[in-house]
Amino acid sequence: MSDHFPIVLVGNALSLMVAATRLARNGADVAIVNSGKNWGGHFTTITCKGIAFDAGMVLHEFTSYNAQGGENPRSYNAAVRNDAGRFCETVRDYIAGYQATHDIMVPRMYVDNGVRDDILIANALPSLRELSFAGTIKAELAALVALPNAPLHASRKHSSDAFKTTDYRSASLANHGATFHETLIEPFCQKLLNAPTSDVVALYHRVAWLPLFYPATLLSYLQGVPQTLPPTVFSYPVGECVGDLANKLKSEIEQSGRITIISDRPTGMKVDDLGQVDLSFATRSAITSDQTAWANTPGDLLRLLGREQDVATYQKCSIALAFGRIPTSALRLDFTVLNVVAPGIATYRVTNQSRCAGVESGFANMVIEFNPDYAGAAPSNAASHDTNERIGADLVALGLVSDAADVEFLDVKQLNNALMLPTGPNRRACEQELDVLQAVAPTISRLGPSSGFFSSSFNDQIVQGLKLAAQWGSAP
Repeated sequence: MSDHFPIVLVGNALSLMVAATRLARNGADVAIVNSGKNWGGHFTTITCKGIAFDAGMVLHEFTSYNAQGGENPRSYNAAVRNDAGRFCETVRDYIAGYQATHDIMVPRMYVDNGVRDDILIANALPSLRELSFAGTIKAELAALVALPNAPLHASRKHSSDAFKTTDYRSASLANHGATFHETLIEPFCQKLLNAPTSDVVALYHRVAWLPLFYPATLLSYLQGVPQTLPPTVFSYPVGECVGDLANKLKSEIEQSGRITIISDRPTGMKVDDLGQVDLSFATRSAITSDQTAWANTPGDLLRLLGREQDVATYQKCSIALAFGRIPTSALRLDFTVLNVVAPGIATYRVTNQSRCAGVESGFANMVIEFNPDYAGAAPSNAASHDTNERIGADLVALGLVSDAADVEFLDVKQLNNALMLPTGPNRRACEQELDVLQAVAPTISRLGPSSGFFSSSFNDQIVQGLKLAAQWGSAP
């Protein structure tokens, strides 16, 4: 005997939660199959000794180079890189229904033995003039600008297929020059991914928070006649975490009279010619659905469909998050986010989540991010095997505290092989998996991790959820 539901959503991704709550509000009956305790994936909070943290630097970006004009989420296309950029206002308006947000102070970076406004993610290009090697960068950029019809010019990123196959190192050198690349970009990529920029596909450079500027734009800031490229404005919830949105959506799901939660793990799936799906379980009766969406990985769906032979193996890297707090009286730098470019320091990013949230108290809640494989090989850390000691030494070296004893570490979470690398082999493997799914289960909608190659950013997932709700239910 099977239980029937008109709509079944499988997974725990933020996009699934957005779709489920919006569909239920519009009168649809929905079942969510989520066998894990996690709701929201990466975009949920992590609680350490009673304190809620985001999983590292998680910021809202409500501005974009894309024109904003009431775009209909139905037009969103996960296969188009950064298509979510057309919907920044849509995302902002959606979040406003759950959280108040405010713009935060420009992120900063530690490079060239000092702290400056950040260039890599925040476009704070006036910082270029403060670098000791600015003159060399200026000369190299002048030579690049003089080259006519450069095939890898950053202006062609979304129109030329070359950026889908070219490595990011080649694109960066063609637009930034050797000194900018080797002193700012290459060290940061190595620290974050424990992999070189030559492994990164150029089109996916922002996966590692790496920029691709026009050479003329960079040069203009060094010449004192800057072109218009305003710093990127980041926002954050007032008094909360970004991940609190997932917590609020979870509460709405649990309290909705139209959403059924199935916490059992499915063991098999069949799809008939009409698109009806049959999900079987080891611990409960099967369920059927007329419309089904999948929000876990493509490989997990292939396994459920009995297509184990089509599941790809991906190149991945590990990440680690250290959660701690520092007395505000001991904190020596006012910042929201600090990107650490210096290669001699294992930490690649520190986020002051209290400062981001605008919370004033006796302590600042910090998340320190590092790649454990890179950290183990970093020369400055070779003599120490204690994670807290190593991170504490990093924070002293960065000038955040005078004494590592001022840092109270609450927890360290190491996630082995958690982050897929934006490499060419991974892109091809992902496309092959999605091609198989399209052939064997074309009626199953795919959200979040299975929507496409690196198309599951926060903004992507909000728009994906709204799109699915608009397609399967009445417009709000």
